[in-house]
Amino acid sequence: MGVVVALDAFDPEGSTYMRQVFPDVIEQGHPLHATWTDHAVGLFVAKSRVTRDMISKAKKLRIIVRHGTGYDNIDAAACRDNGVMLCYCPGISAMNVAEVVLALTGACAKNLIEVSRQLQAGERLNKKFKSLYSASLLTGKTFGIIGGGTIGQMVAKKFIGAYEGNVVVYDPALPSQAWGSIPHTHASSLEEVLPTADVLSIHVPLLPATRDIIAAPQLKKMKPKAILINTSRGGVVNEPDLWEALKDGILASAGVDAWVREPPTKEDYGHVFEMPNVVTTPHIGGSPAEIQTATCRAMVDRMKEVLIDGIEPKDRVC
Repeated sequence: MGVVVALDAFDPEGSTYMRQVFPDVIEQGHPLHATWTDHAVGLFVAKSRVTRDMISKAKKLRIIVRHGTGYDNIDAAACRDNGVMLCYCPGISAMNVAEVVLALTGACAKNLIEVSRQLQAGERLNKKFKSLYSASLLTGKTFGIIGGGTIGQMVAKKFIGAYEGNVVVYDPALPSQAWGSIPHTHASSLEEVLPTADVLSIHVPLLPATRDIIAAPQLKKMKPKAILINTSRGGVVNEPDLWEALKDGILASAGVDAWVREPPTKEDYGHVFEMPNVVTTPHIGGSPAEIQTATCRAMVDRMKEVLIDGIEPKDRVC
């Protein structure tokens, strides 16, 4: 079967399952871990970057499995060129991501972070305070969703259930019947969604076609009181353009869980953390232990399908 390498550290319970299925797996701390390109047949990856040069050097490599949704840290084109299978584990964290979207939306609309800061600073708040007076009502508002996959659908259901909202979705790859049970309007373009959305939530992978899909031109088409939520990938929103739009009042606030540089640090984003109209979280969509365990098990199962069972793996990219 060959050697399987865990390039990153994974959830303890999930890692136990990994060792049960692949008893000889090479993990961090093993003397052969640093030279994985010489002997790896299978590669488990979380956040580490796997470049074309690495893939080209790994002559024995048959399959890479990415832990979680998205695979932008792995050179998929290099996998194709070198005959390496690439799989990932989408959808497992979808429910938690949807809950994070709902939480960020509420925190932005009610200015909860800024109100908390003011209270902690000893300010006496009343209804004339801007942080309270500028709070938004969410019930019955229009919720724009970019990306109609599993997460987008769950977010739509939560917006409808929690806020009795009107949902507008844009996804050029979305079949017309895919959202049959969810009340919604299917937009024909991104530009159709932008001026109508009171809340815009993004749920697309980071690909060349989606990088900077939201930048200054798009932000300027949104309502001044609109809220932007990004729980997908940092690169789908042009960060400098977003910070400027928030400073200039082009839109009201943003909830940001996905960053270009992760984890987001004070050194990189201190100026953003201090902005009163940004709610920040460090990419927590897949954080709960039960999701980490389930994702790790799914990752191991993808590898098992190829290297042990000899069958076509689920969620194959190439």
